[in-house]
Amino acid sequence: MGAARELSPEEKTTILTLVKAGLSLRAIAEATNCSRSTCQRVVQIPAKSKRPSRRGSPKKIDEKLQRRIIRSVSTGKMSAAKVKDKLQLTCSLSTVQRAIRSVDWLKYKKCSAAPMLTKRHKEARVQW
Repeated sequence: MGAARELSPEEKTTILTLVKAGLSLRAIAEATNCSRSTCQRVVQIPAKSKRPSRRGSPKKIDEKLQRRIIRSVSTGKMSAAKVKDKLQLTCSLSTVQRAIRSVDWLKYKKCSAAPMLTKRHKEARVQW
């Protein structure tokens, strides 16, 4: 089971004021729409009742760097490898590609090998 959302400071103060008013944990849980164990944890350790920080190694590409990558790809005809070289990124190429794929409005479109034929070109081919 995943971790639940963290209680807001207002919810924590509501629980603490209801405890000071003399309500039971079960009554507080029903009033605040939280579980009884959550209310108990807030009452026992009010200052420490917050979720621990993110586990694992830090992300290689932060939000600012991701915006720069997306800007580079969307404005010009740059591949992920060229973006990596231009921005001098230390992460792998697949990480850059993953950052580009995470944007839903940016779609890969393969360039045509040659320009499209115009009406004049089509007529010239028919006459030949």
